[in-house]
Amino acid sequence: MNIRIAILLLVILPWLASPAYAHQLDEYLQATTVAVKRDRVVLEIRMVAGAEVAKKVLAGIDTDGDQMISEAEQHAYAERVRLDLATTMDGNPLTLRPISLSFPTVEEVIKGRGDIVIEFEADMPPGASAHRLALENRHHSAIAVYLVNCLMPRDPGVRIIDQNRNLNQSSYQLDFALDDAGSSPAESNQWAGETGGLAVMKSYFIHGVHHILTGYDHLLFVAALALAAATFWELVKVVTAFTLAHSLTLTLAALDLVHLPERVVEPLIAASIVFVAVQNILGYSQGRGRLAAAFFFGLFHGLGFAGGLLDLMHQMPRETVLSAIFGFSVGVETGHLTVLLPLFVLLAAIRRSQREVTPQASRSMAIQRYGSTGILVAGVYFLCMALAGQS
Repeated sequence: MNIRIAILLLVILPWLASPAYAHQLDEYLQATTVAVKRDRVVLEIRMVAGAEVAKKVLAGIDTDGDQMISEAEQHAYAERVRLDLATTMDGNPLTLRPISLSFPTVEEVIKGRGDIVIEFEADMPPGASAHRLALENRHHSAIAVYLVNCLMPRDPGVRIIDQNRNLNQSSYQLDFALDDAGSSPAESNQWAGETGGLAVMKSYFIHGVHHILTGYDHLLFVAALALAAATFWELVKVVTAFTLAHSLTLTLAALDLVHLPERVVEPLIAASIVFVAVQNILGYSQGRGRLAAAFFFGLFHGLGFAGGLLDLMHQMPRETVLSAIFGFSVGVETGHLTVLLPLFVLLAAIRRSQREVTPQASRSMAIQRYGSTGILVAGVYFLCMALAGQS
């Protein structure tokens, strides 16, 4: 195989294999939190439309097209959302009623930054102490990305038994019990942490994998790192530096200890692709300088990863947040390995196949430069989009 064609395929295959979106531009994120109380169940749905689908979502809210979301339009949209939520308790339909509404401005919706927050509640059926809540979200299913989780109960008499979700989290099932005598708060919290934590980690693990495999910018950055790794040990070191950095800022952001606006983070992530690609082309891709670059830009990638978490974490207790962060981080690294290991093996195979054609050093540099040139072009595109406020 011609080496130039091979490298071109390495650059474009991730684009062809991934859906045509990154960082939720084509997604309508709908994050649902469930709060179980003795007398009722409360559902809070926090919805953020990506910039590329915002106008479609807005058309169903601002129905008169006057560029304002009136109170009547807010209530009408809340009713649409309610009808798209199929909820049952112990197999019987559950009647939801809206109790609070919060809508951003039209301008915020169009920019993909405004949160629509609708809170519903339903009465707890009398009688049995053990219950099963089932929820299916069908709202804007063609463009939606769903997240759902149960908050840790404050009442020691409310015990969360189990949570189950389908792969995309559009369907959710919660088993819980109401204890008359109740246990102590410490016992209840410990029990919830032991059982709910595993469910949270599993859920956020899946979200972490999805976030990486549909994020062009992150994939391009790690691909640029892999292109310059002549040995597996070099790849391990540079990926470890990147992992430590993004795990640090991801955790700090999720715990609300560090925050940078999207208009700063997104251009820096795009700039990281350009910087590493230029390093590769010029041959400055080895040693401590490369590790420093991976760590430095990894800090901003971590803040980018955090954008996929914060919508559900705003009410989570710290113990649950840590479980979610861990699950998401492991998912991110699994996504990295899914891309990097086959890429590294393929690069090594190409280098070996050209062994008798060119010297080892020339062969490695050619692979590095051709692949990095393609990544550089993509990075410049993302940087221009980010600076224009379209990322």
